[in-house]
Amino acid sequence: MIKNHKRLLIAATMLFVVCVAVLITIDKKLTGSTTAVVVSSPYPITKLSTLNLIPKNYLDNLVSFNYPAIMSVNQPPKFSSPIIDIVSLAYPDIQGWLLTVQVLAIPSGNLYDNSSFQARIVAPATYQLTQTNINGTSVPAFNDKTSSSYNVVSFLISGGYQATVSLTGNDPSGLTPLASTMAMILDSWQWQGAY
Repeated sequence: MIKNHKRLLIAATMLFVVCVAVLITIDKKLTGSTTAVVVSSPYPITKLSTLNLIPKNYLDNLVSFNYPAIMSVNQPPKFSSPIIDIVSLAYPDIQGWLLTVQVLAIPSGNLYDNSSFQARIVAPATYQLTQTNINGTSVPAFNDKTSSSYNVVSFLISGGYQATVSLTGNDPSGLTPLASTMAMILDSWQWQGAY
């Protein structure tokens, strides 16, 4: 009887040890480090460490400004009066960035004669107005409060010409790179010629 009891105790102990070993192995597989296989993708994913905001200059006969070299100039859409110039730049990030600059001829020089400005000023529940000081000039900027992405439009004036600078997008590293891009554009902004 004692021999049977010892055998049963030894068998139960061995079964217990095997079960513990199996559970430890499963736990390590679930919580331990994993091995990943790298697959080359034709769509590169930008990470914060590789996002480079080195400035590049855009210049045409109406405006000049710096923008991140990671963005590329797109073919502008067709336009008509009062729009006299459109600059379109994009960065094909995971969600994408889009910068659009429209220059309008508004002889009064009054922002309230700009329909894009009017649409935002009358909708404070949607658009939050802030003023940014650029080279000693107060520049109004509107943030779309209903958007989870970065969505800011700024307005610059020179005589009878107005520029609407719109930057929208998202980034896996957060909205700081987009805010830095808008600051880069506005800080470097120059009107070309006399207006």
